[in-house]
Parts: sequence; C-alpha cells; structure tokens
Amino acid sequence: MRPRLGFPIALLLAAAALPAASAATPESSTRIPLRDAPLDRTQTREVRTPTQFDLVGFAWRGPAPDQVEVRTRGSGEWSEWTELEPAAGGSEPLWTGPADTAQVRASRGGADATGDLELIAIDPGTRPVPTADTRIAGAPPVVGRAQWGADENLMTWPPEPTRTKAVIVHHTAGTNDYSCAQSADIVRAIYRYHAVELKWGDIGYHALVDKCGTVFEGRAGGLRGDVVGGHARGFNRETFGVSMLGNYDRVAPSGKAVESVAEISAWKLGTAGVPADGRTELIAEPANNSHHPAGAAVALPTIFGHRDVSKTVCPGQRGYEKLGPIRARAAVLQRDARP
Repeated sequence: MRPRLGFPIALLLAAAALPAASAATPESSTRIPLRDAPLDRTQTREVRTPTQFDLVGFAWRGPAPDQVEVRTRGSGEWSEWTELEPAAGGSEPLWTGPADTAQVRASRGGADATGDLELIAIDPGTRPVPTADTRIAGAPPVVGRAQWGADENLMTWPPEPTRTKAVIVHHTAGTNDYSCAQSADIVRAIYRYHAVELKWGDIGYHALVDKCGTVFEGRAGGLRGDVVGGHARGFNRETFGVSMLGNYDRVAPSGKAVESVAEISAWKLGTAGVPADGRTELIAEPANNSHHPAGAAVALPTIFGHRDVSKTVCPGQRGYEKLGPIRARAAVLQRDARP
C-alpha cells in the first residue's frame, strides 16, 4: 500500500451558506449573434449589450476560428485587444470588469469569421464578500461554493469518480486589474459560463486562487473526493485543476497566490499518497488541441502546467516559471505534514 504522507482523508467541510442580504442580485447572461453587427474595413464588428457585463466569451457555428480577439469599453477607454483560446464549446472566458460594448475580430483560413460568432456577456450579480472559512483538514482555508454564491440549480454534471495522480496549474487569462473583493464575482461568472453557456454542467476547475491567495472551491465534489473536472481536454481524468485568477503571461503571480497553489496542491496530492515533487504517467484521451495522440502514455511531473499537454500558453510564461517553486514548496509542506 502507498503511504498517505500524513494527510487525513476525512474532510470537515462546513455547509453553511452566507447570510441573506437584501443587496444581493442574481447573475445573468446575454447571447448576441455578431452577424447582425456591421463589419468595418478592418474586419471588426462592434456590439453594444443591453445591460452591463463583466465577463465575455464566444460560441460559434462550425469549426473553431483560427483566432478570436476582443476588446471592451465601459465608461472609459477601450481595453487592450486580447486573444481568446478555444475551449470545448466555445472560447475561454475573459473577465473585463464593468463594460457594455465589445469589438471583435476573428478569422478562419485567412477570412473573416466574426459572422459565425455569438457573443456571450455575463453579469455576475452581487453578493456579500465572502471569507475563506470553510475548513478542510490539512488544507488551507477555502471559500466554499455556497459562500461564493454558486447556484446549485445550474450544476447538471454529476460527479464522476476518478483518482488524483497529478495537479495541472492554469490561469484564467483575464485581467489582473481586479480587487480581491471581486474574486467571488469572477468565480461566479466563470461558473455560469462553463456550466450554462458552454453546457459543461459545472465549473471546470477544482480550485481557483486569486492574487491575494484566497482559495475558492470549484468543481462540485472535487474537494470531498476525486472527481473528473473540465480543465484540460485529453487529461481531465486523474488530475486536479487549479487556476490562478488573472493573466500570468507577462506578469508574475503574487507570492500569496504561489503559496496557496502550493498548499492546495500539496494537500490534494497528499490525500492520494502522491509526492508533490515526483513524476507520474497519464494516458491521453482524444482532444483536438492536445500535444499527444489518444492512448499515448505521457510521463509528467506530479505538478505541471496546462501547456505541457495542450496547445495553449496557459498558465502564461511567468506563471509557468513559478511551477518549480510551487513543486519545491509543496514538497516541503508534505514533508512537514508527516507525523
């Protein structure tokens, strides 16, 4: 039998939800076909939404575009253009902050593809700012699903059991210009986008970490046990997905975020008896953005980046550079936890 590395199996998850607050408003989403928006000489379409949004994504008809770029505007200047990578059913989402107008560029085979796109705009609603007081034995404090405001009526993907052999580190690729008081809004918006708009039935990540180091519970059942997530096509089984809120291609994740990723990774791997600084073997499943053919046996570190298995920049260059320190810190945490 494998050693348990000193981590208990039993989880002491609190089930209490946030107190009711009269100021709370529900989240909502709007879908707008871009084919009705005028196309200008730069192959750009502009659309104004009937209500304000904070997160955008795109769905399309037919094959995925080769490239999708978007920028948004609220009451101020236009944001920078951001390229969105494809996901199962659409694009990755982008946290924009308050906005009501989007400009979109998309191409397929060198030709304009914006007319095939549907803009998905999400308003996360409002909730009281939660605190990380859901306790899991041996793990860092976590903001539970009830605390960040998950509408469990949207959760239609029953937990599928698996076993955890590795942690995959991601970034959400949205803006870094958010306050940590907004983190629960970001998680709630991603949840609605994944569960409802992309029709996954739940949020894909098992855990999410903001720049202040706060850990949010993601996929239902993913902290209570070992459950298949939706975070790395071809490698969703036998892995635990942790995503840092923000874009860490040109900006390094904060020390607090790195520490929390190490802590949740050390704990989760420890519950399965897996060393954080070890190596494992995963079997690739079919995925059109994978580096590996279906059925291939792939040797990987037990903590690795999304880009190691998929055609993506995730978790960003500066985020990827932190994987070594995350592994080293997680290994220390596991050793310190041994009796």
